[in-house]
Order: sequence, then C-alpha cells, then structure tokens
Amino acid sequence: MRRRLAVAALAALVVVAAAACPAAAARARRPAPPNPVTLTASFGAGARLGGLAPLDVVLRLDARRLPLSPLVGLELAYPRNLGVVSSGLGLAVCRRTPSDFAAVLIDGPRLGGCPPNSVMGYGTAKAIVRLTNGQAIPEYATMTLLSGPIEQGRLQLVTYVDGQQPFGAKLVFAGSVRDAAAPFGGALAVRMPVIPGIEDLAVISLVRLRVTIGSRAIVYYERRHGRRVAYRPGGIALPSRCPAGGFRFRARVAFEDGTRRYASARTRCPLAPPVPAR
Repeated sequence: MRRRLAVAALAALVVVAAAACPAAAARARRPAPPNPVTLTASFGAGARLGGLAPLDVVLRLDARRLPLSPLVGLELAYPRNLGVVSSGLGLAVCRRTPSDFAAVLIDGPRLGGCPPNSVMGYGTAKAIVRLTNGQAIPEYATMTLLSGPIEQGRLQLVTYVDGQQPFGAKLVFAGSVRDAAAPFGGALAVRMPVIPGIEDLAVISLVRLRVTIGSRAIVYYERRHGRRVAYRPGGIALPSRCPAGGFRFRARVAFEDGTRRYASARTRCPLAPPVPAR
C-alpha cells in the first residue's frame, strides 16, 4: 500500500513538473525589455592612436518608458588615458556667476559671453515639453560645452543651451570633470536643475542629445607676430595603445524623483600610427 502511494505521488510530481516546464521555458525565451537609455560613441574619421581626434557621443532616451520626472543630471564616464582635459581644449575660462546657474534661464549673446577659446564641444538636443493640459511639444536646441575655472583641483564645466524652436529659451548649466571608478579614467558631469517657475506648468523630457568633444567646427584664436590668427584645435588626445576590447564609455542619467538609468557603449580601436620609413 505504501509503495502504491509513493508511486502515485511521484507520478503526480512528474505531471506537475511537465506542466510547469513549458511555462518556465516560455519565460526563459521571453526577451528582456530594451534599455530605455542608449549610448553610442565614436571617434572622428581618420582617427589614429597617439593622435588627436573628435569624440562624438549620442545619448537617446525613450520618454515613454522613463519616469515622468524632470532630468536633473547627466554623467559620461570615459576611458583611462583618454586626454579629454589634457589635449589643448578649453584654453580659456568661461566664468558664470552662481546666480546664473541658479536662474538657469539667461539672456545674452552667443556662448553666453564666454571666450571662444573656452569651447570644448558642440552639440544638438531634442526635448519634449509636456504641458499640464496634456499637450506635448518638441523643442530643438543647440548646445556648447565650455571649460570653466579650476576649483579644488577639478575642472569646472559650463553647458550653454540655445533653444531654436519653438520656445527659443537660453539655458546655462554647471558641471565638472570628476573621478570615475575603474575601468574608467574620469567623467564629465552636468547638473540640470529644474527651471524655476515652470514646475507647475510643464515637464521637459530630454529624448536625444548629441555632442562632439573636440569638434572640427571649433575655432580658436592666438597671437602670432602681433596679429590675431584663427586655428582649429586637433581634438581629444588618444593613447598610443588601445585598451583590451576597445574604448568603453558609460552614461548615467538622474531624475528628480531619484530614479537612475545607465547605458554603456564600446568603441573600436582606431588605426595604429603609420610606421615611419627609414
């Protein structure tokens, strides 16, 4: 009798397991939801190890799968031995008063009155302005990344956003170059506080950001034989050797409600410098 009961119990377990296996297999085959934040990074055409080249970074955010909360911070971690701050970019200092960063909205000429030799990169941005009545309006803007003063051993950054259409607002954000844990060598961080006065009117959701650090469109000026001469900086200094697996980057986006999202990118190694002829 006990043997028959044991066999019956074992058969019941087999039936239950067989019924559960297809469901478990279906769950295992179900693909993970895509990351709502994606990052790509690439060096400019003709980049070579040991040389100078622009770095193009594109960040995309799927606002439909992200919190309906204002974006308050961006951070881009870059590889060790990548000369972001030691390659001749940002020779001048862009100085903004603390009141400008607190107000966010500013008035002024192009670059916010900062010298052209402080420019480190150019970019574009697209955002969705969601009004309290449910209307969503796309806003397009250009942006400029500038070098600020050195404070407590860290290079400060100034991000100047020039809205194009339809609102055309001019914004200024503060940032800095920070340390980053291995395998990264540093990080560019920008603080983006909510624009005062619009908290109860609209929420701005960034959906696309593209910035080229060391862009070939940057023009610097220097004195040569008493004359003011224009020239173009070379870009970011690349190391002479490529890290194993290529150059790794990581983006972190922070929202006002405390949510954090991350995205990673890996860039293939540029060509090695040509061997000089004997």
